[in-house]
Amino acid sequence: MTNDRFLLDRRYSTAFDAMDDASLASLATALEGDLRDGFARLVGLPASAFDVPATLGGAVRSGIAERRVAHDAGVVLAEPCTQWAIEILGDASENPTLEQIHGILGEGIDKFGLEAVRLMVIQYSRSLKGFRQLVASDDRFAAPVAQQMSTVLEKNETEQAAKREARKARKAAEREKKTKQQTRR
Repeated sequence: MTNDRFLLDRRYSTAFDAMDDASLASLATALEGDLRDGFARLVGLPASAFDVPATLGGAVRSGIAERRVAHDAGVVLAEPCTQWAIEILGDASENPTLEQIHGILGEGIDKFGLEAVRLMVIQYSRSLKGFRQLVASDDRFAAPVAQQMSTVLEKNETEQAAKREARKARKAAEREKKTKQQTRR
């Protein structure tokens, strides 16, 4: 996996972790036709998954995690927003300036929601200067920081010492057994 692909995959994974199931379900139901069918195959959704909106978000989340397809899922879920942005930006879509992106952000968020726009921004954040500047200057689109574990692993020293002693005894017994086997030969 290339470095860019790895970074984007991490950003998509973190964005999905920050999304609630209702947002995931909303993004998935916004897909139409072949895009919806392709997405369902990508994340392993059964045909009936779209019939139960209450469980769709959880099914999407599970599929993305189990199949490790955060990058591809992010691109597909952002596709309606991306196509709209390309159409609105016209020729500028190949390398939009930060000002041009700011010019369409409000309408894009109103039309597709912040999560869809965020996924689109992630997609282009490594390749287009305007999107890199947006990520650097707008907290809504800043590269997400993975949540860090705040719990500290507490070790019981008595248990750890007992485990070390048991390991030493087991290794000594294995050495003794091996020595006896070699002397018999």
